[in-house]
Amino acid sequence: MDIIELLKELGIFGTAMYFIQLMMSKSADRKFEAYKDELGQKTREFQVKLDTKLELYKSELNLRNYKSTKTYEKQLDSILTLNKKLSNLNRDMIAMTAFMKTIVKDAEKEELERINIAANRYNDFIKYFDGHKIFYPPKTVEKIEQIRNDFFTSYLDYTLGHELGFKDKETAQKSREASSRIQKQIPPALDQLIADFRDLIGIDNKANQDI
Repeated sequence: MDIIELLKELGIFGTAMYFIQLMMSKSADRKFEAYKDELGQKTREFQVKLDTKLELYKSELNLRNYKSTKTYEKQLDSILTLNKKLSNLNRDMIAMTAFMKTIVKDAEKEELERINIAANRYNDFIKYFDGHKIFYPPKTVEKIEQIRNDFFTSYLDYTLGHELGFKDKETAQKSREASSRIQKQIPPALDQLIADFRDLIGIDNKANQDI
């Protein structure tokens, strides 16, 4: 084979190789574009799912925050109301069990009025507490229950003579015990309860002590 024929054959082979490479390159480009389109579609689908889940999470979070805020508002209102009822009850129990009382006109009538007022205050406090104790942690509920029992026992002891219709040494002793309980036992228990109330509504007890 002479040189001319060799070059011709080489030229045809080179041309064929060029077209083969070109076709392979275009095929690779088409596959890459198809892969890129598929990847883009999956990315968009994933983003849609992610956005949906994110919106759902935001909705749930907003609902939780709403419930939490509403619960705190109800708890705060309950604490303030219960504290006021306890304060009123304590004041009227002190007035009822005091050793020295001012007599305006009729000692017996005025004594019965104090007893009735204290009884009404106690009932009002109990009804409210029983309907709202869900807003208080167990340890706080225990403290309130103890205070309630002390008030109730003091009321029964002090009014024993009135219930029996006569007064003797035993009923007088019960009255003195009731008065002592109200003056000495109840105040520190109320102070501890108020400290619990402050913690529940976010008031720093230590900060208030330093003032």
